[in-house]
Amino acid sequence: MTDKERAFGMIGLASRAGKVASGSDAVIGAIRGNKVELLIITRDISRNSLDKILKNRTGSKEIPCYSFGSSEELGYALGKPDRTVAAIMDKSFADGISAILENINEEEDT
Repeated sequence: MTDKERAFGMIGLASRAGKVASGSDAVIGAIRGNKVELLIITRDISRNSLDKILKNRTGSKEIPCYSFGSSEELGYALGKPDRTVAAIMDKSFADGISAILENINEEEDT
């Protein structure tokens, strides 16, 4: 299993556990409620949607953010139609997913 598959698998597991908000409006609500431990933004997000998310992230607690995968892949992992953004709302899931995504980023840099 690749790191990418592991990351999407953990995102899906977090979703089934009810620890994920997905879609711009749900994610912005979670950010405003200080519930977000990790943001995942797909690489094919529109500029307007990205600006909307990042604007709402400003002023809140420091939220780690990763650009990862496509909207189709994220939606599939969540068991939903295409999604461009997901907020992980559990520290343990966020830490596990972050570790995998860090490893993927390091591999891409080399």
